[in-house]
Amino acid sequence: MSTKDDYIAKMKSQLDSWSAEIDALEAKANDVREDAKMKYAEQLAALRVKREEGEQKLVEMREAGESAWEQVKAESEKAWAAFKDSVQAFQAHYKA
Repeated sequence: MSTKDDYIAKMKSQLDSWSAEIDALEAKANDVREDAKMKYAEQLAALRVKREEGEQKLVEMREAGESAWEQVKAESEKAWAAFKDSVQAFQAHYKA
């Protein structure tokens, strides 16, 4: 397996993990105080958008030729970091 394939597999695994965390947060939505439900739902929607962006980055990485691979990888790492930060901030805010 190439370094590219290894990296894509690692990112796919991480994305799956974060998707499971989002699903768990969605399941806890009923436990949120009524006055906070709207904000909670908005933040979950934003996390879903970031997850979709991560899935798109996976597609881009798979399709990237060797000449574009390093650039796509660098862009993807920025997207992963933003997604990870968003999930962690959400969890910290709601003590999930």
